[in-house]
Amino acid sequence: MRTFYVLLIVAAVAGCASVAPLKLQSGDTCYRCHRVIQDTKLAAEIMDQGDRVATSYPFRTAGCMAKYLKANPAGKSSTAYVTDYLTGRMLEAGDAWFVPLTLTSADGKTVEHDFAAFGSRADANRFREDVPVKRWAEVLAEVVAE
Repeated sequence: MRTFYVLLIVAAVAGCASVAPLKLQSGDTCYRCHRVIQDTKLAAEIMDQGDRVATSYPFRTAGCMAKYLKANPAGKSSTAYVTDYLTGRMLEAGDAWFVPLTLTSADGKTVEHDFAAFGSRADANRFREDVPVKRWAEVLAEVVAE
């Protein structure tokens, strides 16, 4: 009987714990645009804990994730994460500072505007002093859903 109570307590604690984001890898496919994630320093993901099963949705960039969320608002059981450009650690998008940047495709034909995420405002300002840094709400307001 004692084992039953121990298992019950462990299950209850595990059910209440939040799920950490997964480490995204080069070669993963973006959930929105289906392109390959090449630069993991720009990658993002949504962790959805709906129905007690955690599901990861990887995105090529924070901007790609923002476009997806603009068209498909996240549920209460979802958390958006971005990769800190300097450390490679995942952090909640709402806690990050974003710097606009321009990405050019390997063939040089496609240019797109996106964002690099940083864990601190000071790091974001040092990365690019010529533009103002943004918060996640500003990034979401700025992107256009596709």
